[in-house]
Amino acid sequence: MSVIDIHIGARRESVSFTGNLPLASVTAPYGLPMPCGGHHTCGKCRIKAFGLLSPLTPEEEKLLTPQEIEEGVRLACSAVAIGDCTVILPDTDHQEGEVLLDGAHTEVETEVWGIAVDIGTTTIAVYACLGGKIVRGAGQLNAQSVHGADVITRIGAKCHEELHKIVVQQLEELFRQALGQDAVAADVRKIVITGNTTMLHFLAGYDPSSIAVSPFTPQSLFGETMPASQFFPEYINAELYLPPCVSAYVGADMVCAMTASRMTEGNGTVLLADIGTNGEMGLYHNGDLYTCSTAAGPALEGACIHMGMAAAPGAIDRVTLGPDNTLLWHTIGEKPPKGLCGSGLISLMARLIEIKQIDETGALDDPEEAPDGSEEDCVPIGNSGVFLTQQDIRQVQLAKAAICAGILTMLEECGLSAEQVDTFYICGGFGSYIDPHAAAVTGLFPKELENKVKVLGNAAGSGAVMMLSERYREISRSLRDEAKLIELSTSPVFMEQYIEQMCFDME
Repeated sequence: MSVIDIHIGARRESVSFTGNLPLASVTAPYGLPMPCGGHHTCGKCRIKAFGLLSPLTPEEEKLLTPQEIEEGVRLACSAVAIGDCTVILPDTDHQEGEVLLDGAHTEVETEVWGIAVDIGTTTIAVYACLGGKIVRGAGQLNAQSVHGADVITRIGAKCHEELHKIVVQQLEELFRQALGQDAVAADVRKIVITGNTTMLHFLAGYDPSSIAVSPFTPQSLFGETMPASQFFPEYINAELYLPPCVSAYVGADMVCAMTASRMTEGNGTVLLADIGTNGEMGLYHNGDLYTCSTAAGPALEGACIHMGMAAAPGAIDRVTLGPDNTLLWHTIGEKPPKGLCGSGLISLMARLIEIKQIDETGALDDPEEAPDGSEEDCVPIGNSGVFLTQQDIRQVQLAKAAICAGILTMLEECGLSAEQVDTFYICGGFGSYIDPHAAAVTGLFPKELENKVKVLGNAAGSGAVMMLSERYREISRSLRDEAKLIELSTSPVFMEQYIEQMCFDME
């Protein structure tokens, strides 16, 4: 019998085992980020480990600097305990990070205790409601991130039962936080849980593997009511409603956002975009509603970026220009800089474009060598100690091209130009924090939309709150039925635009 001593800040725990034990299985319960889902590519699961361990893998030798190796840093996804050892984890968990709870147009039509939930790929937001108002909100980073930063990676992990268990346990904790001392589980009569189609599959315990392969057929598109006790045994008096999805990649979260935005109630041309790892979009024009989805990947949420991180204290969230075009930075919580979150990433990219430190292809002008010994070309962010690599810029190009190409393809399918859009709603955690001007400069969306932006906050969460009322459930079902799906994966227009939008507009 061997023992692993685990240190997390001042805490100390131990795990006994026989044989060999992958360190990823040891670190998973502590919420250690693993955006690549354990495929040894992102390097985010750095820990310190000493003792009887497997030799360094080629992936570790590539991703870790000589100094890190000397200090005992290992990748949890690669290292294996073969005997007694010590593991030192970062003093953080899945709860760290800013979670967007505010939304727009929220109406609460319930006189009994109700709970509304938005399960995002990156964050989870929960609202406890009573007497026509939101009493309290609670949020955390999605603990499923230990199995990957995006839905495709999590599906590929082939552990939907484990992912079901993770989300149910996390929701039970968040329910208690949102209810506080005001109510107990038995007082709750209604629960609405929204999310993209994959997140609802994990919640329901369904195997989502068919979503990841053509013809992308989900087991369910939901829009159903069931006893909440089916998943949450304490909530014996509550009904659970899962709003409808349009398709495998246009989920209930988008239907809820469209409901909350009231985008179909006027006569104008309205575009709605939930910008995140999975960019979902809706377009309303001349009485017709169109939807589409494009895979932006996790770069915009800080994952797969060399010094990327969640929007937590210490993350650089804004970059401005000082004298002689020096890069000035601001961090969340005014804390010492630790990394770069999504809004900071877009802000930085805009500044680099404005001072022409990158060219239209994304190549850095006069790059420096990364100070961590990784041999990456980079640009330092002032005196913060945080830097952006050439490979990071390539990840941004892939993400922004997918979002912008999706928008342009939808508009072209409807015979419209960006100038003809009257209102451009942006929602979601990442989308609500970015500077619209920086996003337009970077090419995340067409520049013609910049002055038409209206930020909705967590519109999916707002829609879930509204669906505590049957009236809005009926509206959501009508939107689902009316929505015309534009399949970008088979669109030659999208592929053409995607390639074109990879470049930056330097004018």
